[in-house]
Amino acid sequence: MVDQQPIVSKIREKRTKSRERQGGRAPAAPVPWNERAGLRVGIGLLLWVAAVVLMSADPWGRPGQPDPSVCIHWIGTITLLLVGLFVAALGLAVVRPGILTRTSTVLLLCLIAFVALIPVKLIIYVEMHTPFIPAGVTPFLFPMAVAPILATLLLEGAAGIALGLWVTLAVCLFSGAGVPLFLSGLVATVVSASMSHRTRTRARVVRTGLAAGLAQVSCVFGATALHASHSSVTTVIDQAAACIGGGFVAAVLALLLLPLFESPFRITSDITLLELSDLSHPLLERLAFEAPGTYHHSLVVANLAQAAADEIDANSLQARVCAYFHDIGKLYKPAFFMENIRANQNPHDRLSPSMSTLVITSHVKEGVSLAIHHKLPQPVIDVIREHHGTSLVSYFHNKAKAEMASAYAASGDAADLADTVEEWNFRYPGPKPSTRESAIIGLADPIEAASRSMAKITPGSLRDLVENIVNVRLEDGQLDHCQLTLVELARIKNSFVFTLASMLHARTPYPQDEDRDKQSSKALAHQPAHARLPDDVLYG
Repeated sequence: MVDQQPIVSKIREKRTKSRERQGGRAPAAPVPWNERAGLRVGIGLLLWVAAVVLMSADPWGRPGQPDPSVCIHWIGTITLLLVGLFVAALGLAVVRPGILTRTSTVLLLCLIAFVALIPVKLIIYVEMHTPFIPAGVTPFLFPMAVAPILATLLLEGAAGIALGLWVTLAVCLFSGAGVPLFLSGLVATVVSASMSHRTRTRARVVRTGLAAGLAQVSCVFGATALHASHSSVTTVIDQAAACIGGGFVAAVLALLLLPLFESPFRITSDITLLELSDLSHPLLERLAFEAPGTYHHSLVVANLAQAAADEIDANSLQARVCAYFHDIGKLYKPAFFMENIRANQNPHDRLSPSMSTLVITSHVKEGVSLAIHHKLPQPVIDVIREHHGTSLVSYFHNKAKAEMASAYAASGDAADLADTVEEWNFRYPGPKPSTRESAIIGLADPIEAASRSMAKITPGSLRDLVENIVNVRLEDGQLDHCQLTLVELARIKNSFVFTLASMLHARTPYPQDEDRDKQSSKALAHQPAHARLPDDVLYG
């Protein structure tokens, strides 16, 4: 008799999967191998092994004669180092949930930690084999601020503190230094992480390193007070100078290593963004020459986005720089966009609504291509791709419905225009904004464009305009993926109204001087036509 159990099990499995698919509860897709938790744990253990190999000068004593006491001490050292690594990772995961869920982030932190230990090992080697560095000065010469500065610039302050604490623990365990060095590294870590937040200039990085060194000097004085009978003034001065020198070296190393980490991991620091804020970038110069209306529009959007980002404590520099480049795709066909169209020369009059929509929406794809060609950073590319989301090009959608209604009216037929003119043909390809900065630019873009067509500009009319556009985007689901709260959205709207009111305020007309006007008219009458200036130049 054939066993029916396997057949029944297969039938049940098929029915279960069928019910899950019908109920929208299909099994989750398998996790890629490069994003599995086991790989991240393996990378952390690899850092632990690499640090042990690097920092262990000679754990077994003389070759061929292992010392049991040295062996036990070495085992205790590497055990404490592993425990410290686990505690640092767990603490970072508690403070910033999700930061260690990406393999690339874990790999970046491990590389920074290992690179930060290399100069420490070199200093120990120089101290052991040369008489140039006094033994009591060596621990304070270590560049303890390298890891927290790099981790904070590339990720955030919590990552800098966690990584700096583990590097400090590793240095203390393998150098044989005691509590003063650990406290010194702790102080340098906290100061470096706090001062490196939103750092935008290289000079600020140097000042951060020097500040960390000066903070370590307090630990030197504290250690001197505890061991006053065994300390000399010369040693204290040397240790204090070593702390300041180590902080300066840490800042220089961080500046040298920063570009090496940015490109492979696709991370853009504020220092790189500040370099892109220079309006002499080739793309921005092309935009100013070939599409001056779009160029001016981008500058105003940048002002709106920066003020709004400051209001909700987002990255205002990133918002401003991304706003500069968000419409560079309009360089492809600048004359087809309203801000560049001259009077009575609208090329869309000769195109169908669907073709006009295709031309308008293509500026997103063209902008991404230009950004990749000019090697713009990933945040800028993301904003170019996302700032319109999947929003509707309502003007041409309504125009298409009107044309279709006229065609059916002329033929005497009746049809449902919602079915005839499909809305998805008149939408941007997306995706929707994924960051707060991208969402701010996505709101500032249509608000700035709509503010130009206002006949009367008052705070009330500006608020109505902002409320209307934001509500339309919110109801359309364009802000679903950007993690903006309603409180932050209210602050953004208030910022838009205030900034627009400041930029679009009415100017007091200049008083007229009849005698001057007559003299100017007589003078201009004797000038050739090409030498006469327009009124806006004459009267400022």
